Amino acid sequence: MDRRDLLRGVVAAAIPAGGLCAGADSPPLELEVIVSSVEDALAAYHGGASRMAIEVQLDQGGLTPPLTLVKSILREAPLTARVMLRLDVRSQLDFTLRGRQQLEEVKSHARALSRLSIDGLLTGYSRDGVLDLETLSGIIDAAPVMHYTIHNVIEFTKDPLAALRSLRDFQQIDRAMVTCGRGSLAERILRIPDYEAALGPKRQIVLGGLGLDMLSTLRRHSNIRTFHLGTAVRTPQAAFGKVDRAKVQEAHNLIFS
Repeated sequence: MDRRDLLRGVVAAAIPAGGLCAGADSPPLELEVIVSSVEDALAAYHGGASRMAIEVQLDQGGLTPPLTLVKSILREAPLTARVMLRLDVRSQLDFTLRGRQQLEEVKSHARALSRLSIDGLLTGYSRDGVLDLETLSGIIDAAPVMHYTIHNVIEFTKDPLAALRSLRDFQQIDRAMVTCGRGSLAERILRIPDYEAALGPKRQIVLGGLGLDMLSTLRRHSNIRTFHLGTAVRTPQAAFGKVDRAKVQEAHNLIFS
């Protein structure tokens, strides 16, 4: 029995038969791949990705790419794109802005990115264990035409469900990228309905922290529609790896079959 069979067996034992079924009016299935270069973007596109999240320095949790790189990627790879908005971090888990000057720099980047043909921005900051809603409001005011995904800063707050509920006040926020906590895949799947309820209707949970061996199980036992993949589709399977077209194609087949 390989690891995928084992995962399916564990989840099937933990979740009642029938799982969590998506309704007829559910949004379409999507495979979102993190890309950091034109080469990455082309591999994602030709492998069958639906969307791309453009970011650099993945070893730091993802940072804002140069505008020139974003333009080059958009020119070469016709995928729906959101761009990371996160600057000058001290560590991978640094989600705190330090002062007014840094906020103005982030807002300036938001304005510049909003002039490009992108679907939206990925962002999110925290302070003292809760989402920094004042900063978030300032960013949205700077680029109100954008859609927003709040990234996995949510998982590093004191209360992720409360963090998700707080996003309901922002019309432009239509997605939240989360892992649904720690633990086994079965435990994470069982949390999905609570995360979706906290975020509210007409907004979408984007599930990250995934391996290829999790995808078919998630399709059978959850109603997640957007799967966010990073190192899982890179070779080597690390932040410095390159997006691997064959791995993206495998992910596509597992999600859409």
